Amino acid sequence: YGNSMASVVFQTLRESKALAYYVYGSYSSPDDKDKAHYISAYIGTQADKLPEAMDGMFELLNGMPESELSFKDSQDAIIKQMRSERITKADILFRYENAKKMGNEDRDLRKDIYEQTPDLEMADLRGFFDEYVKDKKYTILVLCDVKKLDFATLKKYGDVKQLTLEEVFGY
Repeated sequence: YGNSMASVVFQTLRESKALAYYVYGSYSSPDDKDKAHYISAYIGTQADKLPEAMDGMFELLNGMPESELSFKDSQDAIIKQMRSERITKADILFRYENAKKMGNEDRDLRKDIYEQTPDLEMADLRGFFDEYVKDKKYTILVLCDVKKLDFATLKKYGDVKQLTLEEVFGY
């Protein structure tokens, strides 16, 4: 989903639907094998566009758009990035320590990624999406002027709890 202007979320929610100032979506792996993976999504929009923005984001979180061209471009970008990446100096140690935390100190996972990426197919990505992203429960945080907030829209997505500034920002 990504955080670039070419990403699916950016193209769909900002460019096509004009719902966002900025938008991104990502799936991140932990830095320790005993920690969780996370799905993060962000959409910066106007308060009056909240219903459409929420609907649009959840459409993307529950239904993966498919484009063979974008998929191929992503594969090519991964390979090009890996070919040009250099791990030097202290990064050698940091990479090793991170691999050790994940239980991979005996091999470089980048080799697996490099070798497997060209052979991946859209069905592989769809399978991953369906298992790890689609129809999951999400915690949603909305920051805005409460007077402009559409609580009815938020209640469609679950229980709503209004937090204080101290709970959110620590002051």
